[in-house]
Amino acid sequence: MRLRYEQIEIIANRVVRGLAKRGMFEVEEPDEIEKVVANVIAEDLRVEDDLNEEVRELMRQHMDQIRRADVEYHEMFKVIKARLAKERNIIL
Repeated sequence: MRLRYEQIEIIANRVVRGLAKRGMFEVEEPDEIEKVVANVIAEDLRVEDDLNEEVRELMRQHMDQIRRADVEYHEMFKVIKARLAKERNIIL
């Protein structure tokens, strides 16, 4: 995960309190809502991390073919990741 959970909590805090301050919604228990938002963000990042690992594994399995095709690793990574994300309806 690119962010530590503490950073995710800060983001969740700013989102919830910022929207509440602007009158976008009313919150009786902002701490509870912040926890929910933080968990949603963390789970979304975990899904992307899992997808990245799956792409790395696929690329490891087909490294010889990738080398023979003279394709840049990072470009192939992006293509495979985008394709898998689209197939699984994952928004990146």
